[in-house]
Amino acid sequence: MVRNLSPRAHVARCRLPVISCLQSHSISLRSCLSKSSINDGFTFGLIADVQWADTHDGYNYGNTVKRCYRGALVTLQSAVDWWRKLPTPPVFIAQLGNLIDGINKTLGNTDCAISTALSHLSRAPCPSVNLVGNHELSNFSRSKLATKSWLRHGDAEFYSFSPAPGWQTIVLDPYQIALMGHALDDPRRKEAVKILAKENPKVFSDSKKGDWSQGMEDAGYQRRFVPCNGGFGDAQLVWFRKELAKSAEDGMKVIIMSHVTIHPQACGGSSMAWDYQEALDVIHSEEANGCVVAVLSGHDPKGGYYCDDKGVHHCTFVSPLTKGEEGFAFGLVHIRPEYMEIRGPKIDDLLPFKNRRPIAGWLGEGDSISGPCEFIRLFLKPATEQTTKGDIISNVDLSMSESYDMMQF
Repeated sequence: MVRNLSPRAHVARCRLPVISCLQSHSISLRSCLSKSSINDGFTFGLIADVQWADTHDGYNYGNTVKRCYRGALVTLQSAVDWWRKLPTPPVFIAQLGNLIDGINKTLGNTDCAISTALSHLSRAPCPSVNLVGNHELSNFSRSKLATKSWLRHGDAEFYSFSPAPGWQTIVLDPYQIALMGHALDDPRRKEAVKILAKENPKVFSDSKKGDWSQGMEDAGYQRRFVPCNGGFGDAQLVWFRKELAKSAEDGMKVIIMSHVTIHPQACGGSSMAWDYQEALDVIHSEEANGCVVAVLSGHDPKGGYYCDDKGVHHCTFVSPLTKGEEGFAFGLVHIRPEYMEIRGPKIDDLLPFKNRRPIAGWLGEGDSISGPCEFIRLFLKPATEQTTKGDIISNVDLSMSESYDMMQF
């Protein structure tokens, strides 16, 4: 793949992109579907945690994971070029949050960085669905995000839409309860202060001081209680339960998108939402009746995969930061009633090979969905069938994931 982008040269443009089709509250993506895509399933592009910045390579909060800031923008450009060449345009692009890095705030380059990244997304052959991640909240307040045309609401960024008949996509906001983004007197921030004071008193309420990890090295899933994570909150979880109940009643299958991981086995065990268990309980509830088939996330830059005991595929996608312009952390998801295919130039760069994830195959001649590329196929359970993960995924015997640093985000 040819990559000739000079990120530094493109910063000067800083033009406001044209974002369309997803700006209103009630928009449906059905109008974006072609007749063939409805008959043959539907496809959407995918990328997570671009986190670009016009600066030299650096490291994460814990100084343990390299960040290829400029190379990540090269990967975004390559992704858009790849989506533009697909035989059939995707219905939308799932941009799973953290489009720019928090270091842009320090550099005084927030507006230029987000404009540059969005200008590349605007070249895609379809609209983008943009999620809110912790690095958006490092750059913008919630009140500022509420004014942005590239988000649906900004302040409470959870909603649902139907990308195709029989399918519902639910976008969750895992920072409704958080130290980041909210005004000091916002009840959601006050609740976050109380939660962290109880669960990790090493975190100061300004979220900038204190050694978050001190004493947490062997704390298991308790390690999630750090300021770069957050919670869905009671109000969103009530709404979430109602959405799944309605989808199940209507016989629809559901794909969930959340910047922060919901299942601890789909990440390093520290990048889940604070109230991940409550969210899992909703997904596996009697009202949901097995309608959820997949949860798509980012946040953990190394990615992860896990098929839970109800047959739900939890996919945490790799950040372009990890390899920069040498990597291929992007692709597409093709949905059929019986399976979900993930395709891309290099699947292991997008979704790590662990926890019995199927081995990637090679589509040598391409088809009506994509050109030649790698792919994996994840089979979906019928909505009312209780199955075990061994019935759903391949029989690849792979050991559990290696240990992760808790401060890599």
